Amino acid sequence: LSPLLFIMTEILLRKIRQNREIKGLRTKKEEYKAQAFADNLVFFIEEPIISGPNLIKEIERYGEVAGLTINKDKTKMIVKNLTEKQKKKLEEVITNTSLQIVKKIK
Repeated sequence: LSPLLFIMTEILLRKIRQNREIKGLRTKKEEYKAQAFADNLVFFIEEPIISGPNLIKEIERYGEVAGLTINKDKTKMIVKNLTEKQKKKLEEVITNTSLQIVKKIK
């Protein structure tokens, strides 16, 4: 893969890490929001009803500037420990993104 892709990915990840409206997983000392391997990205977020739309907005905003788009056919939001009510609320707040919300990847 092109080194330019890695640079562009790192710029996006830096913006996400700096965005206080996106809550990552916290340990005693650190907050983890993302993991990247080549052009594959995995995001770890808390409060998905708030952080999810903010994460998507950040990615879309960056994509507009960089000329990139999310491949929505390959993009899934995996949720854990959400009640049905919370899952439905999450579906409502990300409704215009056409992302799939799943409990596991097959």
